[in-house]
Amino acid sequence: MLMEKKEFYKKNLPHLQIQGQTFFVTWLLAGVHSNREFSELKMEFERIRYQIKEKSNNKKKDLKEAGNKYFLEFDKKLNTLKSGKHFMKKPEVAQAVADSIHYWDNKRIDLYCYCIMSNHVHAVFNVFEKDEIGSSLFLQDIMQSIKNFSAKECNKILGRKGQFWYHESYDRLIRDREELYRIICYVLDNPIKAGLCKEKKDWKWSYINPEYNVFM
Repeated sequence: MLMEKKEFYKKNLPHLQIQGQTFFVTWLLAGVHSNREFSELKMEFERIRYQIKEKSNNKKKDLKEAGNKYFLEFDKKLNTLKSGKHFMKKPEVAQAVADSIHYWDNKRIDLYCYCIMSNHVHAVFNVFEKDEIGSSLFLQDIMQSIKNFSAKECNKILGRKGQFWYHESYDRLIRDREELYRIICYVLDNPIKAGLCKEKKDWKWSYINPEYNVFM
């Protein structure tokens, strides 16, 4: 029963975390969701979801497309948001986040890439099926570790207390190599789309596994 709960669970978002798979994960600072623009976007998304469930003849396909569109619009707003917290603008904070992601590389994950923005993070990695002592590993375990460690370190740097990350992450199971390449490009293009640099290699807080340097 525990295995079933961990492979698929739902809070505000559905989470599919099959063992030994590759995921695209996005997590953001606490408080961002309280922005009025995001509330309006979510309300519109819920309206569209309701219509699809009531009227669509191909609910699964239409819901997936609506979800993808919602994420793209949400991410675009994150990149242009002026208000709210932007803790990762501080280099020491961004470095602490980067260190927390790299910590499990080659131990519990194969890290493909990441991009750290001022108020959110994108990462792509494969989660190992087992940890060092043979216990089952799930995406949830990795994200809890990354977020808990980085939150403590970042709060220490900033001299603050309280919640650092929004409690839930957006995650997407990557099903084939073509999708993997497309998402890697999306992640590395984030700073360019936000107008922060002209080329992928110019953004200090992006990482690509050397095996995939062609994307830079």
